[in-house]
Amino acid sequence: EMMKADASIRMLYIETPANPTIQCVDLEELTKLAKKYNLIVACDNTFATPYLQQPFRFGVDFVVHSTTKFLNGHGTAIGGILLGKDLDLMNGHVTKIHRLLGGNANPFDAFLLINGIKTLELRMERHCQNAGEVAAFLVGHAAVEHVNYNGLSTHPDHYLSLKQMKHPGAMLSFELKGGLQAGISFMDKLNMCIRTVSLGTCDTLLSHPASMTHYSVPKEARLKYGISDGLIRMNVGIENVMDILNDLDQALS
Repeated sequence: EMMKADASIRMLYIETPANPTIQCVDLEELTKLAKKYNLIVACDNTFATPYLQQPFRFGVDFVVHSTTKFLNGHGTAIGGILLGKDLDLMNGHVTKIHRLLGGNANPFDAFLLINGIKTLELRMERHCQNAGEVAAFLVGHAAVEHVNYNGLSTHPDHYLSLKQMKHPGAMLSFELKGGLQAGISFMDKLNMCIRTVSLGTCDTLLSHPASMTHYSVPKEARLKYGISDGLIRMNVGIENVMDILNDLDQALS
């Protein structure tokens, strides 16, 4: 309805899976719809990485990644990339803007990124394997209200993920019973898992948006986007999965 009603809209920007709700959208269908209204389609593919999902296959025009995350894999360098399949556009207008704004990576950060990408396949396989086991553990835990992970058959976008992703990914979120205070208490009890707002490293990283990234956002605004008081976002790392589960279990007790 928005595409139809507002002629000023020029681009449809998609993030799938979405941060931090892990909601997935149908890239193929949304792209077809956008093209009916002559819109450019861009997709943030940071959570999935090219190993798990290739948006260009579904007609997307631009793909963006935070290279800081899974592509680097170790949290050692900050960066981002824009990919486009229209070479004339990329070599013309996009290159002109790039030259004006700058944004070139320094040589050492580029080296770290290239080095990290060498192990992307191995890391993502382990990330996904561990994430599936962690999600299953959380689903059965008495302190957890619900789990958002597209690898679970109960997730509303599970079958969509099977269609457009190789594996569900390393990211999940879950809602704790007890709301805000339960979230704060859980984070304080973590030992091995790391409390941070970043993601995509080999380590297991957790954040509590209501008391961290979205602390200053009014509750009503947070809830509108699915960020509830007890929501925990988790980047499941590649450690021994029993170490991860043991730390979660003691923190949830």
